[in-house]
Amino acid sequence: MDIYDKFIRTIVDFPIEGIKFRDITPLLSNGEAFHQVIMDLNKELPSYENRDKIIAAESRGFVFASPLAAINNKGLVLARKKGKLPKVGFKESYALEYGEATIEIPDGAINPGDKVIILDDLIATGGSAKAMVNLVKKAGGIPIMALFLIELRSMEGYKKLGIPTVSIVNYGLHTGDLLQVESHNGSFAKFVSKIDDDNIEVEFENGQKEALSKAKIISIVQIEKNGRQTYIKYRD
Repeated sequence: MDIYDKFIRTIVDFPIEGIKFRDITPLLSNGEAFHQVIMDLNKELPSYENRDKIIAAESRGFVFASPLAAINNKGLVLARKKGKLPKVGFKESYALEYGEATIEIPDGAINPGDKVIILDDLIATGGSAKAMVNLVKKAGGIPIMALFLIELRSMEGYKKLGIPTVSIVNYGLHTGDLLQVESHNGSFAKFVSKIDDDNIEVEFENGQKEALSKAKIISIVQIEKNGRQTYIKYRD
């Protein structure tokens, strides 16, 4: 069991019924685990000269962006909720499930031409991350990648961003995911749809569809443009 399986706690039906809340507080409260998180995030950053600053969303994004910015001697830009900054440079609004939210960055925090990393603890629908991308662009900066500790794959939030997106821990599946599975029909199948909490429908290379237990998923397969296959650990 890795540190993420051990220390990220899933709370069912929080904050509302039907939601699985991924609680990172046990991960943060363990010193060795928290250190490993920062090291894992740091490994995903582009080369030193290809980044100038990190922008992070209030509030859990600050937890991870602060040590990353410090150990790399890079600037940290705080994207704060509306009304928290004494001098606002730029603001951006985005849709919530019910209503709208606005985040703001300080005046002068991003200079024209700054190469900026977008960072947060989690990406779901991608609304707040896209807002940070837009803030960087408004300030004249260049958003070069987005980095998250957790991604909820079924939400497909990465599609909104328009920049390379990396996540350390992935939960769930999105339509079209290529899966390596334990099955007599073959080792690879595409995820089609969710049947229930324990089973999914998949389609094999020969076009045959089949109900499959989630327990039969070995990993998610990601195929790069050059044909290279990389593997993402599947977490439900």
